[in-house]
Amino acid sequence: MSTRNPFAPPTADLTLSPTDDTPVRKPISVWVMQIIAVLLAAWCSFGLVKLGMLAVAGDVDTRFGVRVLVQLPLQAGFVVMLLLMLWQLPKRSSMGRNIGLGLIALMILILAARILETKANAWPELLGVAIVAFVCLAPLVYWAFAFAFSQKARRYFSASQHA
Repeated sequence: MSTRNPFAPPTADLTLSPTDDTPVRKPISVWVMQIIAVLLAAWCSFGLVKLGMLAVAGDVDTRFGVRVLVQLPLQAGFVVMLLLMLWQLPKRSSMGRNIGLGLIALMILILAARILETKANAWPELLGVAIVAFVCLAPLVYWAFAFAFSQKARRYFSASQHA
């Protein structure tokens, strides 16, 4: 007599093969990721230009209290990661999926940290913070699932391995 272990990890096959009769289309979650990545890359590139101007002018600190020579390579690395993801997503590679999932996780962590730093002294305030956290974080968690683990995403990212 064998029973199903409820604590066993899921056995989802991340390399779901596409069917031969239907073309594999790009999921909406991938389109949204590419649009947001283009906007973020443009915004961060503009910030890199401003940081470069601060560095040339001899300023040491930015508005946020971070050293220019620390923020400059971090922001440049972030732009490079965004551009690498934008290059890999149309190729349907696992690197593009992993970088995109990491970007969504970074958004979730930043938003959760901003929500959790809210001071709540009484039960109604704590309930309000919990509702805001759920309303703000639930769509991002669903987007992460739809981007990397849904059946459409698995078909889209596994199509490059079978082509």
